Amino acid sequence: MNKRSWLKRTGVTAIAATLLAAAYLILPLGFPDTDAYFATTERRELQADEVGQMRSLQETYLGLSLSGDDFERWNTERQPFWKYSIAFAFYGLPSAIIINPEKVDEYRALMDMMIWAMKSKKVWGDFTDRGFGADPISMQNIMYKGHLNLMYGLYQLSTGDMRYAREYTWLTGQIAEEMRMHHEGIYEGVTCEPNAWFVECNTIGMLSLHVYDKLYGTTYTENEIQWSLDFIMDRMRDPDTGLFYRYYQPNHDFVRTDISGYANAWIVTFLNPFLPAEMTEAYQSFKNNLTVEYGPYASVYNRIGDNPAPDTTAHLFGLLAAKEFNDHALFGKLRNAIDKVGDLTVDHERGGLVYDNPDNVMINGVVLASKLHLGWNTVLAHDWGFEGAPYAIPDTSEMSWVDLLPQRVYARNVDGRLPQHSATRPCPNCYWGDYASQRMKRNAKKSNDSVCPLPPTHSSPSCGLKDLFAEET
Repeated sequence: MNKRSWLKRTGVTAIAATLLAAAYLILPLGFPDTDAYFATTERRELQADEVGQMRSLQETYLGLSLSGDDFERWNTERQPFWKYSIAFAFYGLPSAIIINPEKVDEYRALMDMMIWAMKSKKVWGDFTDRGFGADPISMQNIMYKGHLNLMYGLYQLSTGDMRYAREYTWLTGQIAEEMRMHHEGIYEGVTCEPNAWFVECNTIGMLSLHVYDKLYGTTYTENEIQWSLDFIMDRMRDPDTGLFYRYYQPNHDFVRTDISGYANAWIVTFLNPFLPAEMTEAYQSFKNNLTVEYGPYASVYNRIGDNPAPDTTAHLFGLLAAKEFNDHALFGKLRNAIDKVGDLTVDHERGGLVYDNPDNVMINGVVLASKLHLGWNTVLAHDWGFEGAPYAIPDTSEMSWVDLLPQRVYARNVDGRLPQHSATRPCPNCYWGDYASQRMKRNAKKSNDSVCPLPPTHSSPSCGLKDLFAEET
């Protein structure tokens, strides 16, 4: 081989190697096939990325459960958004149970830890700290209490565990009562901050009441939920695009008519169980007006109008919407973008897969939930195998918000006061619903056990044993 031929072959090899390296860096190689996420329930299996991200999610919330309200690695500059990260990560777990039922105990424990994290004062304290209310759940603040209530409902629906039944019932009653009050005025539903009403936040509270109907045989869907649906479709929808407006201000009866990318992806996903035909149409409009594709990748614009730009939050909700509406193509391209650009990689410290992003703990669970999500109709129609529904509605007459949420932060270097325990709550920060420790159960049994009284002179001192033996024979 002469020198020129050798140089030519070497050059071609180098070019080929460069192109292969570029393709590896640019193309979404090595990801699970998109169709695998959409397999039928009977054939659906967790994909390798879902297994890794689930491991990371479990480590995150185990760490939180072992550290009070420290919230290590959570970006405090984005603290008002923690509630959304917790809640939307949670919403994928009922689907995980359907896909992988042999791990129901593992997922139930994870869901419980996530509810506990959601109850932290660090998660809801922005509402009271800003002076919007005396407490975070009695009135307004549907942006928080709607999510907490839906988490209660999905936990009970998918696990059969009744420990939050009273809390779920009390909070459902608060939301419904507020909806009835507004029904007598000029608008429906519940506000977030005072004088700020958002469609997306109300969809969560509505779905939480719908789940309650399924468990307890109530009729919120036909009444309170329908009132809100009518208001949304009449006042909060753009007639040209079929998409939804930004917000409503009740004190002025004013609608801000901006159209947001993230909000519309969220809205169509959570209204689909109620208005499937209308939301299918709205989803197509969302795709046409608010998404952009770049070869094997896609993203979601922040808004319709002047200078729209791809937006991370809108991208995350677009991924969930694509899954809800069984859109393989868009889901795959959005997945490619978040996993490639976000650099989903191995966490060598704690195991699992994480994004190379300082906000990984806020992003990972939301993406995982979208991958897992089987669609609300599948989740709500699934036979979970628990008997007793509709359940008897628990008595909540003596309850208030302090029975649901802690009144202080339990973290290092925050408050030097000793926590106050009681016979009913030996772990002050353990807001595990009606959970009772083994010691509490044993002590209650001891106090309830009757001591054999002295028998009357005409009877035998057998403490009823003769009667028991007589029944057995």
